[in-house]
Amino acid sequence: MRRTGTILGAWTKGDISREIVSVMAATMLGSIETMSEALGCPSPERVVVETERCRMLAEKFEPHGVLVLVATRDGSADDLQRSSLKIRSRLSEASGGADRARPALPAPIRTAR
Repeated sequence: MRRTGTILGAWTKGDISREIVSVMAATMLGSIETMSEALGCPSPERVVVETERCRMLAEKFEPHGVLVLVATRDGSADDLQRSSLKIRSRLSEASGGADRARPALPAPIRTAR
């Protein structure tokens, strides 16, 4: 999706509204960026949100794109990150390498318990 919430491509299970997911993900990222900047921190490259039943990863890629992945808590945050890397690599290859400037594999995600 674009950082505005415009869907570029999506796949969901069942009757989940892609529009709601994309707009709320864009809102979440915008809020976290604003909060980070207000605290004097750089804008995050990725955001991980965990609930009792699921784990969400939103990660910037290309100049204005965001990849959002949602999975059950059965998988680890690192599993989501590896999936993100595979998807971003495929998208980069398909678009002629627009995402080549990004690091290949970000540092592992650490979560506070």
